[in-house]
Amino acid sequence: MKYERRVTLVLGYEPAFGRPPADVAEAGLTATIGVVLSTYRADGPDSVRDHALWRACVHAVTEVVGAEEAEVYGEAPPGLLNRLLHRRIGSSLGTLVAYGAQLSNEAHPPDWAFIRWKRSGMLVAAGMSEPWDRVGGRHLYHDSYTTCVFIAPPVSAALVQRISLTVAQEGGHIDSVVDLAGHDTA
Repeated sequence: MKYERRVTLVLGYEPAFGRPPADVAEAGLTATIGVVLSTYRADGPDSVRDHALWRACVHAVTEVVGAEEAEVYGEAPPGLLNRLLHRRIGSSLGTLVAYGAQLSNEAHPPDWAFIRWKRSGMLVAAGMSEPWDRVGGRHLYHDSYTTCVFIAPPVSAALVQRISLTVAQEGGHIDSVVDLAGHDTA
């Protein structure tokens, strides 16, 4: 089952579940990496979100960008106004550390929608949830729980390396690094 804990990294990932808030582009976070965690397990028909592997991946983001703080935001409550205004991001769920503890300790933790990583009060990375396991999805994303990470372009290569190392340390497997943006992945 070791190879069921699969991750695909997608450079130039295009978010499908909405646009990030304006402060992401304003901070120069124009490069994206999709961290695509497989939710398929051979021993059961249900989708499995590997919270330990996800926490390891987002911790890698924290390390690479040198973030001093990270805040997680939940999904906006369902409702007509939120749907009309295309609001996906709700209220704060607390720090990334506190949210990670919820994932470990609660049977049904709240779903997250967005993460802001900051250093010296400045936005240095952001992440959006792309829950393809809820809706199916095209080939690369089918049966996956994906995080779209927004970073400054010079950080991309270092983040790919760190996530790859982190996934291996956590007992996972990088299936591939797919470059939709046309960059060198070597």
